[in-house]
Amino acid sequence: MKFPCTIERQSGGEWLMRHAGTDLGTVEVRAASREAALEKMRGELRYRLEICPCTGELYQDVRIELS
Repeated sequence: MKFPCTIERQSGGEWLMRHAGTDLGTVEVRAASREAALEKMRGELRYRLEICPCTGELYQDVRIELS
């Protein structure tokens, strides 16, 4: 499953990653490194998908498309 996200480095050096969609709403994470932000976003998206009882699917392959 693919999720379009934006990522930007903040003035303090922290990375901000955001996904905005109709399926999960707005998801925003911050981290000290770009890689940590990607991992946090994957985890947050996976968590939000798995709490939806309507599908019963496990989302192991969460793909982030950066723009």
